[in-house]
Amino acid sequence: MGSKYFEIVHRDGLARIGKLSTAHGTLTTPAILPVVNPNLRLITPSEMKSMGAEGIITNGYIIRRSPELREKAERSGLHSMLQFDGPIMTDSGTFQSYVYGDMEFDNRGMVEFQRKIGSDVVTILDIFSRPDFNRSEASDAVRETYRRLGEIEPSETSFLAGPIQGSLFPDLRRKSSRLMGYSHADYLPVGGVVPLLEQYRYADLVNIIWNVKRYGNKGKPLHLFGGGHPMFLALAVYLGIDLFDSASYAKYARDSRLLFPDGTRDLARIGDFPAWSPLHGRYTVKEVISAEVEEKTLLLARHNLFAIFQELSEVRERIHEQNLWEYVQQKTHSHPSLHAALEQILRIQGGLEAFTELSRRSPYFHFQEHSRGSLFHRRIKRFAEKFVSQRETVRILDTNYRHEGIREKIIEEYEKSSVAFMIPWNGIHVPLELEDTYPVQQVIGSGESNSTTWIRGVMRQYSLQPHDGEVGSKVRNFNLQKLRTIAEFQFGQGIKLFPDSTEIRVSRNTGRIRTASVDEKIMATLRASDGFLTLTMEGAQAMRASITPPRLSVVVSEESAGFNRKGYSVFFKFVDRFDRHLVAGNETLVLDPEEKLIAVGRSRVSGMEFGDYTRGVAVDVHHSVEGRDEDETD
Repeated sequence: MGSKYFEIVHRDGLARIGKLSTAHGTLTTPAILPVVNPNLRLITPSEMKSMGAEGIITNGYIIRRSPELREKAERSGLHSMLQFDGPIMTDSGTFQSYVYGDMEFDNRGMVEFQRKIGSDVVTILDIFSRPDFNRSEASDAVRETYRRLGEIEPSETSFLAGPIQGSLFPDLRRKSSRLMGYSHADYLPVGGVVPLLEQYRYADLVNIIWNVKRYGNKGKPLHLFGGGHPMFLALAVYLGIDLFDSASYAKYARDSRLLFPDGTRDLARIGDFPAWSPLHGRYTVKEVISAEVEEKTLLLARHNLFAIFQELSEVRERIHEQNLWEYVQQKTHSHPSLHAALEQILRIQGGLEAFTELSRRSPYFHFQEHSRGSLFHRRIKRFAEKFVSQRETVRILDTNYRHEGIREKIIEEYEKSSVAFMIPWNGIHVPLELEDTYPVQQVIGSGESNSTTWIRGVMRQYSLQPHDGEVGSKVRNFNLQKLRTIAEFQFGQGIKLFPDSTEIRVSRNTGRIRTASVDEKIMATLRASDGFLTLTMEGAQAMRASITPPRLSVVVSEESAGFNRKGYSVFFKFVDRFDRHLVAGNETLVLDPEEKLIAVGRSRVSGMEFGDYTRGVAVDVHHSVEGRDEDETD
């Protein structure tokens, strides 16, 4: 099961804004935990908080091995010692053991010490698996790390972090992710990656993060140890990383280097500080270069930490607007290593698609170079291929089919024909019936393509014809076929929602479909924002008659069913069964334990994630058997 302390607030694919509740406050993810060296506080934790840090991370091993620090931490507590009242995570000394090769404390002792001084997130003493480990060494690290987790009992006052190891072996990363994710660990750091980060081996990191996220527990927060450079934040978050720690702000400052959203620059080679830098307007580059070493390091560290928080803020906003993928594409043109990472992401698009929402708030941006491999493009292309395979003849329309006077003629021809009408869209062709459906209508592209290469390849046995019409009487209704095609695209085959007797109401201003009714009862409305269907209870009843649970549905406990019947939303902890193929943001039926329909709403997550969450809202109910339909309000 997932963490009882973590809940999702907003999402964009695997990227998510969440809330992690600790004994010392709440962390909003994605979050950066700046590293605080207990021996050398370059920037004080209180100043970090004023810059935007909700939490910090420090080293329990360093504190324990120093008599002075240990005595102070045990006497007054970690938060008092560091003068920080927010969440604090402690590391166990694993990385120090990797660097220096010695460790005088055992696993149980390190965890007990971290808990004793009041750490909010304590880390077991895991085995650091280097990138150059052979398979046997990496496997031993996974096995021993999991064994050490088993030595530790859960605690009600602190989270237990179970690091995921496995070096560069995908199957070992998957194994470690499953072991740790479905154990009593509350918090999941991805370990053994600092050397890869230092060497800019971002394609390898994409592979590691994907295997960890895809096969692990998605209901628990995922932390990338050492991954705080702003140039990689967006990619990591896009793949599902929730938290980072960073000592880079201090490390680069000591080398007279500055962090920027797109990379790292030497102080001696820049002309001025950017407008967003806390140094801009206060210091010239020459003044900082000539400053005493201690002051120069502090000034550069402030710039670097601000750069990290600024990038994190941008990433959060991109998640909120649901256009993080577009931002990732922009970022990956700033460095060849990032571009290699993008190529690796494109290779796993098929897997990422399962976690993608039905539609997004932002338009769909299409760039010729990479967007054809993006998730929405793949989804509609696959549907179009299936759509045309069911027809003997396909009619290809020109790009000007929407022009005044032309569309009316096209619809007239359509209704006298039984063939598939396809429209060009960013290098492929899609059914005319999906013309207003996300992302067809909501695209911003770099140029329309009329190529029919792919469609000829998948349907060589079919006939391609121009849109010259054919003589005959009306054999079908365009708006009715449009509703049926949208339903098939949205819900899959076999859903019977709109019989021939369906009454369709259209907007007087736009001519677009607004509602579909049967026997004077509204079955569904067509959303103007994305062109998809919102079901009423009557429409949900028709869908229920077409499915075998739990397809397109969740089954809730009797404890929850009474509330859901009245229109209250469904919480994860009350879901007993669910469809693993649910699409995030899609219409979802809510059934009671006897599989009777009691409500309908939109799922907040995909079916691939559903079973991993235990906290928060699972389905936002908008119609219910005892509640008032939205259409009846006002």
